[in-house]
Amino acid sequence: MLLALTLKNFTIIDDLSVNFGPGLNIITGETGAGKSVIVDAVNIILGVRAGAEYIKTGRDEAHLEALFDISDMRETREALETAGVDAPGDELLIKRVLVRNGRSRVFINGALSTFAILERVTEGIIDIFSQHEHQSLLKKENHVRILDEVGGHGALLSEVKDLYQRYREVNGEIEKLTNAQRNLVEREGFLKFQCSEIDDALLREGEDDDLEEEKKRLVNSERLLSAAQGAYEALYEDEPSILGTLRRLSQDVADAAKIDSSLKEAAEAMEGSILQLKDAAFALRDYASELTVESGRLDVIEGRLQEISNLKRKYGDTIEDILLKREELGRELHTIANYEEELSALKSRSEKLYKELTEKARKLTEQRKKTSRGLEKSLEKELNEVGIKGARFGVGIEEKNVSSDGADEVEFLFSANPDEEPKPLVKVASGGELSRIMLVLKEAISRVEGGSVIIFDEADSGIGGAVAETVGKKIRGLAESYQVLCITHLPQVAKFADSHFTVSKTLERGKTRVEIKSLTQEERVKELARMIGGINITQKTIEAAHELLNN
Repeated sequence: MLLALTLKNFTIIDDLSVNFGPGLNIITGETGAGKSVIVDAVNIILGVRAGAEYIKTGRDEAHLEALFDISDMRETREALETAGVDAPGDELLIKRVLVRNGRSRVFINGALSTFAILERVTEGIIDIFSQHEHQSLLKKENHVRILDEVGGHGALLSEVKDLYQRYREVNGEIEKLTNAQRNLVEREGFLKFQCSEIDDALLREGEDDDLEEEKKRLVNSERLLSAAQGAYEALYEDEPSILGTLRRLSQDVADAAKIDSSLKEAAEAMEGSILQLKDAAFALRDYASELTVESGRLDVIEGRLQEISNLKRKYGDTIEDILLKREELGRELHTIANYEEELSALKSRSEKLYKELTEKARKLTEQRKKTSRGLEKSLEKELNEVGIKGARFGVGIEEKNVSSDGADEVEFLFSANPDEEPKPLVKVASGGELSRIMLVLKEAISRVEGGSVIIFDEADSGIGGAVAETVGKKIRGLAESYQVLCITHLPQVAKFADSHFTVSKTLERGKTRVEIKSLTQEERVKELARMIGGINITQKTIEAAHELLNN
């Protein structure tokens, strides 16, 4: 719902603010007072490009603001969320700043924004029906949406959209596999070579560490043999040997301990040392005897380490990484081996989804044709009621390739004369006719869903009498499902207002002043009397205005 509109330095307006209410908001005023300026301002707020010609003479900038309640506008809230714009309290504030010598700016909820985001956010938030922009009837692509809204086809249309999306995704996977097919044979051969290279190496985790240790021993074998053998001889074989000397000393201390028991602990320690050194001497002897260097073993180890190093360079930093890579290559080989099976499964799934999609699209087509027949009859009847006598309305439905909105190309057809065949609406309908066609269309849609804002800019142009009364009733009926702003010259329409505003223009000290005012009940009587009788308001016109309101 449009809550408030504020304009500063816009065309002939210095400063204007107005708060709108729910239901039917009627705007009246004398010709040239500036009523349609409000529609121009809303158009610009919604994203229409505007230049310096809209800035009041003598001013450098024009400011236009609109405040909306979007608590019931799910698509608008989703668009804001997608654009990353906060909407505290379910309110949307849009501000346009027009600059005489610079680029105009857009603000959404106080944050600087872009025209692209503005267009996405305001899509569908207001329908404006006049001889200006924002007439959705002038866009053929909207006709199928309007037909679906009238017919309440939303649930079936959602199923078609979902099936089409899934069908597209499966076909994308098929296309990806098909495009890769020509490289599969070459890829499969390369993968088999890599797997064989790793398998033939018969790698074992930790093998490289063990080989490095063995290489170190082989390279230093002479030094190791010299150390082990020299230590053994010094401990056990030499004359005198370390163990022989230690035995004599140990015996001397043991004899002394018999005299002084305080030496007993030292004697025992020396005896223990002899046993440990003896064990060490025999271990060194065994090590030296077993330390042999196999001819060519070092070359074998270095060759094996080089082989492992080459594999590391290709497949991973460690043997563990190489073995993991082998598993990955095996999985890819398995996928290639099952390529035909996977492709066949995807094609089967695609065919099944397409069958479901075309079946749902066929049902949607049947519903659309049924809705179109009823719509043609009801619109021709109601167009007669709103002053387009003998009008003919048709809904052209042609088959097209199935897509997210079904398999139908929809176009509205119209003829204002009964002796002429209906032609595309966008080519033959006038502005006033378009407004009244959309009026009766919106009335049909409102039986299914409501919630948006509709602005009629003199939709009652060129009608009067009983037709004006009918138009007024239809607009009033729309206001039960939508917030409606209606600019009118007809008292038969204005009498239905929930909120009545009048726009006036005065000249003060050589400057034009435009004012919009919310009318009290008494002021409404006077305004309706003016609309009935013109400048000279008589008692009869006052009574006629009272009668209009009472009825």
